[in-house]
Amino acid sequence: MPPDANLNLQNMIPKNEDKARGGELLSQAQLAAALSIHPITVCRWTVAGLIPCHRVGRVVRYDLSAVLDAIEKKKGGKK
Repeated sequence: MPPDANLNLQNMIPKNEDKARGGELLSQAQLAAALSIHPITVCRWTVAGLIPCHRVGRVVRYDLSAVLDAIEKKKGGKK
């Protein structure tokens, strides 16, 4: 095998953007626990479009920092 063919496989694997930002995607129950609200409230806010979510099929996940930013903007804290 030529010396330049010895590649580091870690460099070939794309990095997960959420992990790179330090965020992780949470389930409805995990987000509710993090915000100290009922899971049904998370569902209602999602349906109303008040908080952002990531959907893959029937699975819905939330980025906590994006949700907190959306809540702050709705309250008028950030412009």
